[in-house]
Amino acid sequence: MALDFQIDLDPIHLIIRASITAPVVTEEVADDYYWAVSLVAAHGGPYAAIYDLSGVTGTTLSPSAVRGFAKRPYPVPGPRHRVLVAKEPSIYGMARMLQLYQDVMGEHFRVVRSMEEAYELLGVRAEDFTQHVSLGDLAA
Repeated sequence: MALDFQIDLDPIHLIIRASITAPVVTEEVADDYYWAVSLVAAHGGPYAAIYDLSGVTGTTLSPSAVRGFAKRPYPVPGPRHRVLVAKEPSIYGMARMLQLYQDVMGEHFRVVRSMEEAYELLGVRAEDFTQHVSLGDLAA
């Protein structure tokens, strides 16, 4: 089974960077991504998180599916910062919709247009993410 995402850790600053590598986010990709990030977050932390959708160019998620995802608990719980990166205008709009739903529920995260902005918000660099997460090791 090929994964449509990659997860890396910054072990010094305790930050998860979860990057979707599929060009299109389907409900299946979103479910798998949520499961994987939740699994990683359960093994350590508390973590801050960068949800990287910067390579995503489209989605098949409906507005009701986005609302459904917004109702789920954050895969990375806790008071630490969470940043969602979306470059493509339609994906950025979907991320903002998710953010608005989350704000109503008392959860907060930032939506930015570049990884550089995300790194700056969290005070880290790309080179800080030195550990690639193998989901097989965590699921065992």
